[in-house]
Order: sequence, then C-alpha cells, then structure tokens
Amino acid sequence: MEGANVVDDVLARERESFLSSGTAPVRVRAEISSSWQRCSEWAVAADRLAPPYRPGVDPESRLLRAAGPVLDTMNARLGELGVSFLVTDTNARILDRRVQNRQLLHALDTLHITPGFVFAEDAVGTNGVGTAVELGRTTRIDGHEHYVDELVQFTCVGVPIMDPLTRRAMGILDITCQADRDNGLLTVLVEQTAKAIEQRLFEQQTVQERALLAHFLSGSRRSHAGILVLNDRVQMANPQAARLLDGVEQPLLWDHVARVLAGSCTDGTVDSELPLPGGRSARTRTMPLRDGGEVIGALVEIRPAAERVGPARSAARVRAPAGLAGTDRAFLWACRAARAALAARTLVLCGESGVGKSAVGFSLLRECGDDPVVRDAAQVEVTGLDAWFDDLRLAVAGPPGALLLRHLDLLDGLGRRRLSAILGDAGVRGWRCAATFTCASSWDDMVLPGLDADQLRLPPLRNRLRDIPTLVAAFAAPRRFAPETVQLLMRLSWPGNVRELRRLVERVLDETPTGAVPGIADLPPEVRGAAPRLTLTRFERAEIHAILDAMAETGGNKKDAAALLGISRSTLYRKLQAAGIDLDNTTF
Repeated sequence: MEGANVVDDVLARERESFLSSGTAPVRVRAEISSSWQRCSEWAVAADRLAPPYRPGVDPESRLLRAAGPVLDTMNARLGELGVSFLVTDTNARILDRRVQNRQLLHALDTLHITPGFVFAEDAVGTNGVGTAVELGRTTRIDGHEHYVDELVQFTCVGVPIMDPLTRRAMGILDITCQADRDNGLLTVLVEQTAKAIEQRLFEQQTVQERALLAHFLSGSRRSHAGILVLNDRVQMANPQAARLLDGVEQPLLWDHVARVLAGSCTDGTVDSELPLPGGRSARTRTMPLRDGGEVIGALVEIRPAAERVGPARSAARVRAPAGLAGTDRAFLWACRAARAALAARTLVLCGESGVGKSAVGFSLLRECGDDPVVRDAAQVEVTGLDAWFDDLRLAVAGPPGALLLRHLDLLDGLGRRRLSAILGDAGVRGWRCAATFTCASSWDDMVLPGLDADQLRLPPLRNRLRDIPTLVAAFAAPRRFAPETVQLLMRLSWPGNVRELRRLVERVLDETPTGAVPGIADLPPEVRGAAPRLTLTRFERAEIHAILDAMAETGGNKKDAAALLGISRSTLYRKLQAAGIDLDNTTF
C-alpha cells in the first residue's frame, strides 16, 4: 500500500505540473501522457466536470438487450463490494448503469455518471470510457491519471464490446470503484464480463446473420482473394479485403453491390469494378447469397485492378488537387486535364453552381507556385466595369504569378472580349490564369473569344455520389457522421452540389453536441424527408415525414416514436424499410 501511495504522489505532482505549466509529463504511462496532451489541445477544463447530455437512450437496443442480464448477474454478486458497471456507445454516451453501494451511487449521481451523459475525452478528459474509445482497447485509469479533478477519486477500467460478426466496436463496458491501484482483479473482471456480453450478442444473431457468417467462413477457406460478405446491415471482411477497402464506408459498398445485383440478368456471379479512395479501383466478383430462396446478402471476391497501359491508364495515377477530396473518375480526369492546360494556356472551369470550380482552380494554381491573385466579376456591380478592368490590369502588371477569375458568366460578350485581351497579354508575360464560368447544362463555344484557352467541365455532385462519404469525412473532420447518415445523404440529388453538401455538414455539426456522432435524427427534417430510395406517392412522403419528425422529437428512440404516432414499432420499421431508409444499420 505504501508503494501505491508513493506512485499516487508522483502522479499527482506530474498532473499538477502539466496542468499548470504544460510541461510534458515524464513519469506517467505513455497512453496517459498522450491522453493529457489531447485533452489540453481540446481545452478541456480540469477544474470542473461538465459532461454533455444526450437523452433518448433506447433500452431495447441490441447492445443493451445482450448486456442487461449479464450486468444484473454481476451486480448481484459484486455490487456491495463497491463497484459499478457502465455500458456506453461508441461515442462514450452512457447507456446503462449498475451500482448497489450507496456511497458509490451518491458519488456517481453527483458527477452525472448516469445514462445519457457523454464521457468522451474531448468533453471530460482522460477517463476509463472516453480514453478506451480513443485507444480502441482495454484501458485502465487510476486516480490522478484522470484529467479532471473530480474524477481522481476513482479507478476505472474500460473494455470495448465487439460485434461478434463484424468485429467492430459496439460500445464500452466500464467498471468503476474508489481509487485502488493495487486491485489487479478489476481488469480481469471487466474483460471477462465483456466477453460474456459478446457471447450473448452472438446468441442473439438472427438465422440470416448466422447464415452470412457461415458463407463468410466458407468463402475465406476456399479463396486467397479478399472476401467480403455483406448486406444492408452487416459487413464481414477478411484481412485482404479490409486492406483494399480501407476508408470505404459500408453503405457505399452495399449500394455498389445492390446495384450490381439489380443490374444482373442472372442469379450467378457478376464481375464488375469498384472505385476506391485515391483514384484506385478493384475487380469484384459478386454472388447473391440466399436463404430459402430469399436474397439475404452477397459474397464478394475482391482483388486489386490490374493497371492499364497506354493512353487509357488507370485513374490511380490521377489525384485530386491538394486540399480537395474526391475519387470519382470523371472528377479526377477533369482535374488531370486542368493541370495539363494550366501549363500552356488559360484554363476555364465550367459547370453548375457549387460544383467546386473556384476551389479546384485555386488549388491547381497553388500547385504551380504562390497563392493566386483572385478577382471576382461579381464586383463589377459595385465598382463599375471600367474600374474593375483597371484594377485587373494593375494586378497583372507586376512580376508573373497566378490569377484566378471568378464568375465570368456575369460579364457580357463585350466584357469577355476585353478580358481576353488582358489575359492574352498576361499569359505572354508568364502569368498562369484560371477562370470559372457557371452554366447549367452547356456553355458558349468560346467563353473567352480570341484567347487560346481550354474549357473543362466539372461534374455535378449527383453524378459522383460515390464521393459523398469522402466529402462528408473531409468536411466533418476531425468529427465524423454515422454510416447510416452518410448512406441517406447518398440518396439525395444535391441541386446545390458540393457547396450544398458542405453547408449541410457544417449546419448539422453546429447543432449536434460536441463529441456526438450525428445520426439520421440529427439531419434537418427537409433532408430526411427528401431521402427515401424509392419513388413515393404524396401520401407516402407525408407518412415518412411524420415518422422522421417523431424520431427526431424522441431523440432516435424508435419505441417512443411509434407510441407518439400511435402505431406499433413493427409498423414503423416496415414503413421506413419500404421507403429504403435504414435506421437500424449495425455498422459503427
């Protein structure tokens, strides 16, 4: 016990030094030091505990149905020993709690360590739940290893609870007691309890899910290729497939597979190509999996696509401009052609409003050197046409650089002819010039008459829906959206293109608590109502609007939403599934 006290004293001094001066701790465990550094960067307050509250915990979720009996048993046997058990989701939101000891119960209640409160690292600092989420493995936090003052009284051990099929984390099991560094049995106890919950999760799998597992194991044994078994709810991948599919969200994979199967006129295997991040692609062989005649999913053999030779090289050699996201082939090839054009002549990027013309032009010009000079034809209404041209001539009168002109579509034919003369002279003196021209479907034969310019069109977002997961991830970083939310966003037509998507992501993040992963219920009602996969009647659309509004009102609780609407939960599920909206996606 004396040795433990010495360690606690050392930790307390290290913690105080770090919190007061930012001095890097040297006598604490590496994972604790890293966690403290993260908390400092997130500006977590060490002198007060303020976990955000997210109500709407579903007591009938798959995780809680599996964990409940296990927690009841453990609490009955050990509760009076002064330990508590917590179950959280993958966002560190507490879903359930078991505690018998009255003193511990009072301490937990006082600090809001109760269902609905979020104990993510960026909200409450280093702790057994949030740090386990960050590390993705068993994590023990003793006493002064906690970041926030009010938590140093505890020892906490968190263990990820893994889905037995997908092997993805479903949540965290945490055991908490009064600070006790010498109690080595806590870690063993919580790991064994987590395994018992995982066993119950496996036993609760449906017949179809077990059938998918059997197909996955059989396919993995007989093939050296990457093997992927999935449906709209489950995904299993062997290591070869997992490496190839790194960064590809499950909804995107299932949408690809579903389209392949829907477009096939045979029940046999179908060969196709799957676009991957970074301009890569993979060859796939897809086979529908059946159970009693019903298609329950698909088995996909996946291999890297062989690189083409000659002029039709793979898009894997093409990359998006620096700072921009996208792997769509048409988008990448447009960027490649734009790079080549800038080397010799003026580039005019055409396309619908919001497709990213200015962003692409700015990024490509930056690749050539310094930040470009930017001039916008929209300023003509403010300064007048002659003054705008005088300013432009002055801007390109100096040493050669890069110039980006926006909204050439706001200039009339005479104005664009005057502009061509200025750009022609600037190009002769070494300026690299790019311009944007907004057009709905086509553009004039010569946007800049009399000038040697290349006109390239960027594709609208509705033609590059596979890029939506990549774009959402880039716009939301370092936060992320739930996969089922991204899946729903891929069903929209996006008339405002990339700009509209970015504004939606920013709006949702602004309205969602820090540390929370936005789900479908966090999307605006007009977005949720516009997203069903199938064409619906006016009456059906009204039904879906009502259901999604009720889901938002109840914080995503399906049982409460059904009660609010006066329908059964099974009816709620059926109507959403008929519309192609998956609120029960089990990937995390």
